Amino acid sequence: PSSLKTASDGSMRIGDVAVYVIHIGEKWAGSMQRSLNPDEGSMIGPERVWVSGTFPAADSSENFTLAEELLPAGEGVVNCSWSITAPQEVVCRALSVSFDIPAGRAESTISIDNVPVSLPGQVRGIGLYRKNRAAEVVIAPAGGRAIRVTGRFDVSVQDNRKFAQNSFSVRISPVGMTGKLREWSLNCRLEVLPQEK
Repeated sequence: PSSLKTASDGSMRIGDVAVYVIHIGEKWAGSMQRSLNPDEGSMIGPERVWVSGTFPAADSSENFTLAEELLPAGEGVVNCSWSITAPQEVVCRALSVSFDIPAGRAESTISIDNVPVSLPGQVRGIGLYRKNRAAEVVIAPAGGRAIRVTGRFDVSVQDNRKFAQNSFSVRISPVGMTGKLREWSLNCRLEVLPQEK
């Protein structure tokens, strides 16, 4: 979709929503796809996005190798695939695809399998919601196009204001992901919904 912008590292922007892979390591440090060094074979085009390269694992001397593919599948629809490998097992408190939306906008909504998630006006805590084996997430940031993500994944919603970042994160990860891994993969269908009139 024309509203989806992809950076050279494979991270995406859909209106006000930032989309990227994030790893949280053993000591709670974070490492993001934005630090990816793309390989020469990476390509970003209208018919296909293929990004591969390495980025550091948090709290580890290891580097992750990431491969991301985005394939258009109709008007406003993209099939997304991410896979990550590491030479050795890496501790993962989290390894997920994060959808970050700005906080402080009363009209913003998130629903998971048709259950609305409350986005508080004031900071109450970090974790707002968690669901295993979810099939659908709908993110509707104020003033932007709604995004529907479908597949089979575990999902959590986090209030980043606890870390002085004015955003909420919706994070999806493979079902039943373990705390240490060498291989990780996630597939989903991302749809940018028509703007309501």
